[in-house]
Amino acid sequence: MTDYTALFSPIRIGTMELRNRLVMSPMENSFGTQDGRPTERSIQYFEARAKGGVGLITLGASAIDEKHKEVPTSLHFANDDVVSDHRALVEAVHAHGAKIQPQIAHAGPDGLGPEMHQVEALGPSGVQSYLTGTTSKAITPQEFQQVVDLYRAAAVRIRSVGYDGIELHAAHGYMLLGSFLTPWRNARKDEYAARQPETRTRAIIEVVRAIKTEVGEDFPITLRISGYERIAGGRESFDTARIAPAFAEAGIDAFHVSGGVIDRFVTQMVNGAHYQDGLNAACAEAVRNAVDVPVIAVGRIHDPEMAAQMIQEGRADLIAMGRPLLADPELPNKIKAGRAQDVRRCISCENCIDSLESRFYLECAVNPRTGREAELELRPAPRRKHVVVIGSGPGGLEAARVAAERGHRVSLYERNGQLGGALVMASTVHEENQSFLDYLLREVKRLPVEVHLRKELNAVDVRALAPDAVIVATGGRVVAPKISGDDLPHVRTGSEMRELLAGKVTAESAAKLPTWQRAAAKLLGGPVQLWMQPNVLRRATRVFMPLGKRIVIIGADLAAIELAEFLAARGRHVSVLETGEQIAPEVGMKRRDEHMMSLDRAKIAVNVGVCIDQIKRGGVVLLLKSGGTHVVRADNVILAGKVEADTTLFDQLQDQLPEVHAVGDCTGLGLIRKAALEGAQVANAL
Repeated sequence: MTDYTALFSPIRIGTMELRNRLVMSPMENSFGTQDGRPTERSIQYFEARAKGGVGLITLGASAIDEKHKEVPTSLHFANDDVVSDHRALVEAVHAHGAKIQPQIAHAGPDGLGPEMHQVEALGPSGVQSYLTGTTSKAITPQEFQQVVDLYRAAAVRIRSVGYDGIELHAAHGYMLLGSFLTPWRNARKDEYAARQPETRTRAIIEVVRAIKTEVGEDFPITLRISGYERIAGGRESFDTARIAPAFAEAGIDAFHVSGGVIDRFVTQMVNGAHYQDGLNAACAEAVRNAVDVPVIAVGRIHDPEMAAQMIQEGRADLIAMGRPLLADPELPNKIKAGRAQDVRRCISCENCIDSLESRFYLECAVNPRTGREAELELRPAPRRKHVVVIGSGPGGLEAARVAAERGHRVSLYERNGQLGGALVMASTVHEENQSFLDYLLREVKRLPVEVHLRKELNAVDVRALAPDAVIVATGGRVVAPKISGDDLPHVRTGSEMRELLAGKVTAESAAKLPTWQRAAAKLLGGPVQLWMQPNVLRRATRVFMPLGKRIVIIGADLAAIELAEFLAARGRHVSVLETGEQIAPEVGMKRRDEHMMSLDRAKIAVNVGVCIDQIKRGGVVLLLKSGGTHVVRADNVILAGKVEADTTLFDQLQDQLPEVHAVGDCTGLGLIRKAALEGAQVANAL
């Protein structure tokens, strides 16, 4: 059993004493008002993390100048009017024993504020904004002193309201201070130039000294910094370690060591599943070797064991977690209580980033309560009902979990031999999904949920159960494209592949299988299926798969792309053909870009906007714009298909039972986020 003692020993950052070594890292949530004030939603969101046991909460980048905010709903400390609104937030966090500090920043070249207020963006040099594409004005020394005064005034307001410290944002080579610090953006030739350590650090040191002079040496300041910028012309980790002592001497009380620089998709700032865990650990250790103040490590530290090990080995003094605390605010309390296995882990799906970009507020795919703490608070049901849940994908499992937690009698029906629905295949081809599947399965086992496997219910069966409420979570219908040659024996649909692993073989798909594969499918459909979990399938398929060497996948939705990566990792030569214009349209630009990089590394050829003529035994025939044809060679062809809504059972039941709901893909594709959210909302309303 892992010893987590090191994570829960107290530590000081300057005069601020923390109850443990776990820090909530700064993240934009867009829960604030348009004029930069925290809302009730903001307070409930942060209070949940404080109640969950974290030692220190850091607010996302909060502006010192209302005209130079990063995004419209960024909090700010630009005037005295906002001070009273912050007091309730501070008191809510303190009530649960946690400390809280805002990260403060001048957005410099990178904010939306200048466009909103029709002022010039300011940078160390002429820098093109990653957000707007406009080029900043090079700030003069006199203008910079005005910015220093804004930091000074903001610090006074922050201390007056009861915050426990400040974090200065100088990471990722962006915003004003971070842009001064990186040679990548700072082309100045004066006393703030990046070419020498003593000049590139000057801007930050002047801000630190001004704040300390104004609010006192005893008010802690943490510096958020990139250890290794990972870009040509950027700062190396040894250079960061070399300049760190100058910041400590100026008054910095702790370093928060991240990595990378800003880009349009924040690829290096928020590290996806394709990055290694703990990728900034060595950078944090390098800084720790150079200073005598605490160092916070951050960056894909999702595993509590890794976090504890980093503290024990002296690589860092504190561990910052962002997305893991979105997924499970109770993570610290669970670990401390010896319940690490009960933590709902972040799966690096990056829905949190997608939601900010497409829906303009933060949410978490695996934790529907993030940002909805009051709306989805688990309260005992006013009347105990018999709730029948049909289907055990993420929507059905989450609905069963929440309904049972609220005191309902829950009966869960699954037509296959194991729970999980589409999440089983999703966890097989994309390993990080499995932690969410495992969490849901453990919860259903822990709670009084009656589980019925291999039970495919029709409307008559459901009515015979006489339920008070029914939740239909039967999944969508996968529709494969009709292409000449799709009936050839080497062609599989995505559904047929899933059914093969589930031990369900239709007469149509059986005709395509050799005798031994039919026998194997029947075996998988029996008791063996209970131990054919995704982790077992991932290992087994590295040894053998009933597929040839060259595979063409027709379709490029997220499931198809992850399948392509999965097959390539098992030695297959994979090509992806898409008649539409882009890959993985269900996800945002950041994750799509990362998948494209992964496909490139795996040597997977991707073509979009193709015209497919036919499938033949040797491959797939494409019609070229020149009028000719080209054959993409294939031993097997997989028709990925599209998920469409399938409300057949819901429609049959809707007018026959008192309360019928539909969740998940049966109402249309929406990935884990939509399924889990709908499951939680429906079960919470019963």
